Amino acid sequence: MIIIDASLFAAWLLNERDHGPADAVWEIVLPERIFVPVHWPNEVANALRRAVRTKRIRSDEVRPIAERASEFRIDFAAPTSLEEIGDLATEALEYGLSTYDMTYVRIARDHQCRLATIDRSMRAVAQRLNVRILPE
Repeated sequence: MIIIDASLFAAWLLNERDHGPADAVWEIVLPERIFVPVHWPNEVANALRRAVRTKRIRSDEVRPIAERASEFRIDFAAPTSLEEIGDLATEALEYGLSTYDMTYVRIARDHQCRLATIDRSMRAVAQRLNVRILPE
């Protein structure tokens, strides 16, 4: 099971080689079960919206590109409970991440999974918390 950051996944969907990992990472990820936060689809959708607004893709390409996500086995983590809000915010502040990014790291840590991200801040926090990361 691999936790995959939405920005990394969107880079793959958009075939943005400069912003995503090498194909070797996708060879690892594709057969694995992907586990993501419940806000993940919204982040991926927003990346597609942003790609249209910056003219990297046309609006008529959004749906076909988004449908490529079905190539993966994607499961969703439980949403952050009301009782966890304070802990999430505090931990995000402690490590200098947004609560969205901290959620990825926490899920990877709590489920002892690899975290696939190219975000430098998330990678640094994951390493501090002994979370395995991709690409290595």
